[in-house]
Parts: sequence; C-alpha cells; structure tokens
Amino acid sequence: MLGECPQPNSRERNAVKLLTHGGDMVELCHELRLPFVKWIVATRRSFFKRYEIAYVYRRAIGHSPPNRYLQGDFDIIGGEIALTEAEIIKATMDIILHYFHFESCDVHLNHADLLDAIWSWVGIRPEHRQKVAELLSLLGSLRPQSSERKTKWVVIRRQLRQELNLAETAVNRLQTVGLRFCGVADQALPRLRGALPPDKTTHKALEDLSQLFNYLRVWRLDQRVYVDALMPPTESYHRNLFFQIYLRKDDHPGSLMEGTLLAVGGRYDYLLHQSGDLEYKLNPPGAAGSSLALETILQHASLDIRPYRYDVVTNVLVCSRGGGGLLIERMELLAELWEENIRAEFVPLRDPSLTEQYEYANEHDLKCLVIITDTGVSQKDSVKVRHLELKKEKELERGNLVKFLLEAMSSQFRNPSIWN
Repeated sequence: MLGECPQPNSRERNAVKLLTHGGDMVELCHELRLPFVKWIVATRRSFFKRYEIAYVYRRAIGHSPPNRYLQGDFDIIGGEIALTEAEIIKATMDIILHYFHFESCDVHLNHADLLDAIWSWVGIRPEHRQKVAELLSLLGSLRPQSSERKTKWVVIRRQLRQELNLAETAVNRLQTVGLRFCGVADQALPRLRGALPPDKTTHKALEDLSQLFNYLRVWRLDQRVYVDALMPPTESYHRNLFFQIYLRKDDHPGSLMEGTLLAVGGRYDYLLHQSGDLEYKLNPPGAAGSSLALETILQHASLDIRPYRYDVVTNVLVCSRGGGGLLIERMELLAELWEENIRAEFVPLRDPSLTEQYEYANEHDLKCLVIITDTGVSQKDSVKVRHLELKKEKELERGNLVKFLLEAMSSQFRNPSIWN
C-alpha cells in the first residue's frame, strides 16, 4: 500500500491534475479525508462517525496514466484522544481480521510529539529531519526488535553517515532509539521515559501512548501492538497519535520479512484547528481516522472470505450510570456485542453523564440503550435494556444480554413477550 499512502508533505507531488478541453484544470480525488473535514466544519458536528469507500488517484512515473487505488476510510469526530484512536484501530483490525489470521498482523504506534522529542534528543536539525525520516521509513515494514530490522540498520547507518553526513554521535543515538526504545509497549515506554527530557509535551505524548495501549489491551489487541518511535507519520496532518498496520509474510524462512502495509491512520485534530471558522477553532471536537488499502487486502487475503450477513437492525448504545463512567466495562461489553455482529457504540468519553449519553442517543437516533451500573457490575452482574421509543425496560443477567438482543431485534423489539 506504499503507493496508496504518501509520505509526509507529498500530497502536491502525488496529486493528479488534468486539463479539460475547455482549458480548466481539475484535480482527481487524492484522498477522502479533506472533503470530509470541510463538511464537519461547515456543519459544526461535535460527535460523528462515518465510513467511505472510493477510488483515489496518484501521479505515475513519467507520462504514464495515473495510478488508481480503492481506499476505505473510517473516521470518528469527537471523544477523548486515546479512546477514539483505540476504537479506530479496533474497527480497522476487525475489518483486516476478516481476511487474515490475527498472528499475521502487526500494529505500529507512534506519536508526532514523541518523534519531535527524539529529533531534539538525537540532535537532528529541523532542515534535515525530512531526509532522515525518509531513510528511517525503510525500517517501517520490519517488526521492531526483529533480527531483520537489526540487519537493516547496518545499511541505514551507512546511508545516514555517507549520504546525509550526520555526526556519528547522532547516528549512534538514532540506532539506540531504533534498537532499544522500539518494541512492545511495556518495555519501550519506560525506556523512552528514562532517556528523554521530562518536559510537558513529551510526558503527554508518552501518556497518550500508554493509555492507548491499555485500551487496546482491553480489546485484546495488545499482543500484536508495537511502539515504533522512529516511524514518521504517513500524512503531514497526523500531529498526535498515529499508526500503521502490516501484514507479515513468513512463507520463506530466513528471507527478509518485510511486511505489506494494509492500513494507516491517526489523529488529525490539526485539520480542525486549521479551519477558517473562528468559533469552531476555539473548541474543536478532535478527530481520528484510518485508511485501508482495500485492493491490497483482497489481493493478499489468506482466509476464505466469509460472507458477512448484514441485517437492518437497531443500533445499541452502551451506557453507564455512576461508577466513574465504568469505561473498561463499557469497552468489554462493546467487544462482546461486536463479536456477535450487533451494531453497538458508546460515548467515547471516560465518564459521560447519563444526560450526555441520552443526548448522544437522541442526536444519533439510537433507540436501544444497554445501561450498566456500579451495583449491577459488582453485585448482581446484571444490565438494563431500555428502548426509548417503546418506553420499555428490562433488567437481565449479563450472560443473557446477547441472546435477548438478537431475539428482540428480530421483531424490532415489538414482541410484548420479550419484555415480560
């Protein structure tokens, strides 16, 4: 997917522009996110989710026709930073795991502020950072701490010294970051905290990464997640958390195990901050999204493509009342419902009030609420199902929730017997 995911600041270089017969210049769709952001700003949405599937175009080498790629985008507007990023990664991985085994996919995480801190710590001047990032991006397809990446460092080191004329001390520090400060989060994050100056921005970046990893652990994705502290952002507007997801191929033992890039994503709050709307600038909701290389995914699919049954069903909002928001419990319940192909979501805040959750349900036309309480979780292991339109409510054991929802949805919740 490298052709589909341009490197930073390459948009103008890769955009396809054509002249019409009338002499007007038109630009083919280069990406799906910028038009969406313009719409979000114009409509002043504070919470919104969307997906889009469309072709995007990249300039080809020489005078060849432009390259066309089928891309799928998923975006979340609003919510807390690490929480919405975790949901973006979860949704992206759910799509990818429809076609590949879990063990074949790796998620690489980084934070733009962490990368800036590393540039300063290493001693890379701002005017050299783009070139250094381009060289280091050659490591991106290799798993951190792998023997293949360590072998590749020999080549990268020589290029940094000879082509960019970096000082040996700077190259040594870069290699230290690459070989010691990248890898599983439980090891990489403490090492980064110990090495980098403890300024506020760096501390916040490391906390964001730590929180994101903890959320991914709740959704059982942590075993394939790596901190890749030298990974540059795919898009220049990724100024916070960002990620890349690779498919690993091990068909040829002993060969260089470069991965295939399946998806990229991250936070793009920056785009909302840059909007021309002054009022919106003062309190932008924040945004995160992912882009999937759909043709690449289908081309490399290793599992039999399972037919996906999609029925018109009621969306469920998982809510909490009291208990400090019961975030982990809401996330776990969401994962259970998603596993059963039940469309469900939550307000992506750590401790939303019940009023905020009702307002969210009303704004997004969600009629079915599953409400968990501190007492219900700790003492009775029960949940409440409430249908706002029918004004019906039922308390039931947590273990019976999926069965109840599937039965209730088959009749649009209108079978009186289910509420008895």
